[in-house]
Amino acid sequence: MNSQDPPPPIISSARLLAFVVIPDTQPYTGRICLLVDGKRLERVPCLAICRNYRQPDDILLLFCDEDWNSLGCIGVASVEDGQLQAERDYPGLQSHWVDSPYDDPAIARYLRDELGVDPASEWWAFRCSFCLAECEGMAISQGNATICRRCINHFHASIHELDD
Repeated sequence: MNSQDPPPPIISSARLLAFVVIPDTQPYTGRICLLVDGKRLERVPCLAICRNYRQPDDILLLFCDEDWNSLGCIGVASVEDGQLQAERDYPGLQSHWVDSPYDDPAIARYLRDELGVDPASEWWAFRCSFCLAECEGMAISQGNATICRRCINHFHASIHELDD
């Protein structure tokens, strides 16, 4: 996938509301100071405005690479506010924004077919695959499974009880 392709309906566990592929000729001011791993995030090729599934009141302006991977984000009040914030870095970008083409059935298909999750579930919650509790603190994920620290300790103790 590259920025010539439309973004997926879900980016970083957030539903796409609007997006823009930033033209190469678009001026860039660098007025938004977004630090990622201690380094300032510079010009990006794509922006997306999304609604966070985990906190539905949160609207996010995502700064994306050409494959629509989020490199960083800032919270905004609305789609319109996100577009205005983007104007600070990319003046004149307003006319390039596109509303998300995805309706609820398309998003459900994407979740099922591409992410392998049940659209009716709380798939965005970071839950332990064993105890089903929401993971707080340390957890390990591999593929579609996640295990929380409490279950790791429990299974570790159970395995070592068998040694005795």
